[in-house]
Amino acid sequence: MISIPTEIQITQSVVYFIAAAIPIYLTHILKKRTDGDNNKHFKILTIIFAGFILMQGIYHAIGALGFSLLAKGVLEPVSFVILFSFGIIFLVSKIRTKSEKEVKA
Repeated sequence: MISIPTEIQITQSVVYFIAAAIPIYLTHILKKRTDGDNNKHFKILTIIFAGFILMQGIYHAIGALGFSLLAKGVLEPVSFVILFSFGIIFLVSKIRTKSEKEVKA
């Protein structure tokens, strides 16, 4: 019989994998449209966000299989780095967009 925490982790991993479909679909749509630099930044952000969501799904799946040391020791920090890089790239993108608008005005 499977314990309740294991069932919760399995459910969480399935939900994360389903949730990753949205940014993956957005990336696929953006591949077809090339509207300049803003589209490129959004595409990069959606790819990184999809990577973060997939990493969370893998983290919970590995934890449910009983490899908690691998999940907590390796996958959790990797997930944090992905999310942190998403934030940095988003911030840089916003600063560039703002400075470009000031230069044009």
